[in-house]
Amino acid sequence: MAFFAVAVFRKFAGVVCIGFSAVYALSALTPFVNPVRFWPMTFLSLAFPLLLAGMIGVCLLSLLLFKKYSWLFFLVLACGYTNIHSVWGFHPGKSFTMEKPAGSIRIVSWNVNEFLNAAIAYDTPGNPRRQMLAFIQQSNADILCFQDFATATGKKFRSNLHYIRDSLHYPYTAFVNNFSFGIEGYDLQQNGIVIFSRLPIVDSAVIPLPNPEHFKEDFQWVTIQARQQQFRLINAHLRSMNLHSSQAMPVESHFYKPDTTLFLQKSTFAKLRYFDKVHVAQAARISAVLDTTGLPFVFCGDLNAVPSSYVYHMLSSRLQDAFLKTGFGLGGTYDSISPTLRIDVMLIRHPIQPLQHKTFPLHLSDHYPSICDIWIKE
Repeated sequence: MAFFAVAVFRKFAGVVCIGFSAVYALSALTPFVNPVRFWPMTFLSLAFPLLLAGMIGVCLLSLLLFKKYSWLFFLVLACGYTNIHSVWGFHPGKSFTMEKPAGSIRIVSWNVNEFLNAAIAYDTPGNPRRQMLAFIQQSNADILCFQDFATATGKKFRSNLHYIRDSLHYPYTAFVNNFSFGIEGYDLQQNGIVIFSRLPIVDSAVIPLPNPEHFKEDFQWVTIQARQQQFRLINAHLRSMNLHSSQAMPVESHFYKPDTTLFLQKSTFAKLRYFDKVHVAQAARISAVLDTTGLPFVFCGDLNAVPSSYVYHMLSSRLQDAFLKTGFGLGGTYDSISPTLRIDVMLIRHPIQPLQHKTFPLHLSDHYPSICDIWIKE
């Protein structure tokens, strides 16, 4: 009887292991299969870290139950090499120092979530906005790259733009105003992306991103003079997915197509599927610019896509990921949902080299800030 029970268990475990291996093998294809053509890839890319952990468990179980065939499960595990190398950093024990290496240039990239609330009425000691600005000052960065940036004008709000430029001493500024709005009784607020620099900006451009909702969103590049060399800094924010919103904010509603409010009421599943297609189109536009950029560059961006996605691999092809070159683990950058979500990246093209990189888990914005020190090889 015991022998029969063991045999049944082995057969059941075998079916489960083979089925799980098939799903994992399909998830290994997410860098190569466009989710526009096969939508399940959207969800397999999000689930890959969990599928990887499960596949490692399957391999260990196979050593106990199916030793003769265990090599087949390890072979399936190896099929995910591209995604494994993208989601996990393999540099343990490499410490980050706040003191900049000699001759390096320090860059901070951060989705600042509009600096939360810049109203003077809420500008009290210890509030999140003040903590964010204090971190920026302490970082001693040469260049700041912000996504989801907002600044206000008038007497009732602090101007984030003016404070960082004038008080934190970043005299070279390139701000892309994607949309502006005013609320009755309050002041004008401008939203977009921005680059602040202590090094001279000698050239800049703004490029529109495709967006079927008619919600204006651009990305930018600037050319920076660093001693006798020039390099390009590219800053982008791919379309937010409104996962926590069932409708557009009143101040934003006139930037959308009329039927968008109905769409925002759809399920999280439907939103993920839809916006992944939008991200593919936006990444294609950015990738075309990266491919034709003659200067060495650093790309800073909130991709709203994970490292096992088609979007990430479209953009990171032939580039160095600063986290993967110097970091260890998953390196999550989003302060919500799951620690596996590394959706903010810094991608670098030779001869620029990343010397050190760190993401700081500050619970202020809904994203974490990242600092990278780079060196331009002469």
